[in-house]
Amino acid sequence: MKNIKISKNTKFTLVIFGGFILALVLIPVIINTAVTPDYSESSAIGELDVVGKDFYENGATSGMIWDDTTESFYITVHRNETDEFQLIEFERYIVGVVAAEMPALFARGALQAQAIAARTYAMRIFQHQDYILDTVMHQVYLDNYQLQDRWGDEFELHLATIMEAVNSTRGLVLMYDGELITPLFFAMSNGATENSEDVFVADRPYLRSVLSPGYENLVNFTYEESFSVGELRYIFGDSTITTENVEVFEHSQGGNVTEVRIGERLFAGREVREMLGLRSAAFTISIDADSRIIFTTQGHGHGVGMSQHGANIMAQNGYSFEEILRHFYQNVTIERKN
Repeated sequence: MKNIKISKNTKFTLVIFGGFILALVLIPVIINTAVTPDYSESSAIGELDVVGKDFYENGATSGMIWDDTTESFYITVHRNETDEFQLIEFERYIVGVVAAEMPALFARGALQAQAIAARTYAMRIFQHQDYILDTVMHQVYLDNYQLQDRWGDEFELHLATIMEAVNSTRGLVLMYDGELITPLFFAMSNGATENSEDVFVADRPYLRSVLSPGYENLVNFTYEESFSVGELRYIFGDSTITTENVEVFEHSQGGNVTEVRIGERLFAGREVREMLGLRSAAFTISIDADSRIIFTTQGHGHGVGMSQHGANIMAQNGYSFEEILRHFYQNVTIERKN
């Protein structure tokens, strides 16, 4: 595998001539990462649009390059930690994303579903721009050194598990009406996923609310955050807030709060979630004996698309990755792209 790091002060040129590719080759970097479900959240969190910096800043190269020698595509990834661009073989990149976005101990079918979602999302991004970010703005990606730090003695075992899930689904992507979908995903729902327009602006016909139960007994399914009246007044910039004027008004089909009163103003549940740093917008509000305002959340994440814990429960119950994907992404087809 070839990875090429390009610093922001260095120009990089790749010349293809007569079927041969001449490239600057540095130390190979195998990719991968494992992040617990508490940190999983797919990108495009704003308007379901692709976002990113000007590609031609910092010496970036062309986005996808075919290598005749290895018969593989290499993609350009912006490494946030070093502010460098790096060429990474595409399927190896998917390994790194799956390892970063889903625990390696999840069931095989869930890992396979995550691999296809990650591949689809990356290919969709490259329809619009020439590089991809390694953060939640696109998809989290970690290389082998980062994975070794995370996994320690379990590195080789977990890496093999993730690589098998990616290789067994090589080239498979999710399509709707002949187009790549935006396969959003998140850690865990409150029991049902959300319609895309109830959380984001865009209405996607394949991102519909579906049931996703089975992990309500997990210790981190329910979580409480408490705030004093003074803290809420400061956060929302509203001196009229009291324990009497903080209340939920409406819920979405999937159970997220869509409208909540905070003092003199109305907010979307998503806005409150972001301003208070809550784990989800599926919350209730109560007042404790000390007049602190308690926000009790269920699940974790924005709630749109595939619930990773839901995918794991389905896989543990014998559902295939095809069945998992068709459950969370309605009326899609699974196709192989070279």
